[in-house]
Amino acid sequence: MHHRTELISVLGNYIRKHMLMYVIIITMLVMGTIFGAIAAKILPENEKAGLFQDLIGFFSALGSTTQTSAVSASHQGFFGNLKTVLIGWILGLSVIGAPGIGVLVFLRGFIIGFTVGFLILQMSGKGIILAIISILPQNIFIIPALIFSCESSLAFSKAVIKNRLRNMREPLYPRFMLSCIAVICSIALLGIASIVEGFITPVFIQLVSRHM
Repeated sequence: MHHRTELISVLGNYIRKHMLMYVIIITMLVMGTIFGAIAAKILPENEKAGLFQDLIGFFSALGSTTQTSAVSASHQGFFGNLKTVLIGWILGLSVIGAPGIGVLVFLRGFIIGFTVGFLILQMSGKGIILAIISILPQNIFIIPALIFSCESSLAFSKAVIKNRLRNMREPLYPRFMLSCIAVICSIALLGIASIVEGFITPVFIQLVSRHM
């Protein structure tokens, strides 16, 4: 119990110390979501119709997934999200690529905002339900994984820049190890997200689609 309390205290202090970075990353994510929703709204009608049919076909296939295809979808989702997380992490560690993290997070938000906005515009209340059951479950784990990994690499990048600008000799190894731990935890979250995406989300879609 004592160790658990101490761990929570350490995590709380770390988050407070790096609050600005978290705010920046979350702001970019929210901005991407807003712009994605706007893009869905201004999409030409002919493109909306074609995209809607593709999206319905995708959800129908997802809802009727078999055990084999569930495993395939789980693997595909995991490696796709892993690539995004690792790219963000490497961009931060490279220092010069750190600004690219903002673009990466913005694009993730844009995809979510566009998909949710499009579903709501095309299906109203049913679109809200479909968005909640098809997008929310796995993103409960994917978004924190992306935020934690990107923030940890940005913190490392910030320490490197501070050392160079102020001629300091702050040891970078502990920062790097902390960043590695953060990305390992993020990968674990992605593993949970892939299970949800491959095995749980399709069940939700299948249950809801019977009443839509």
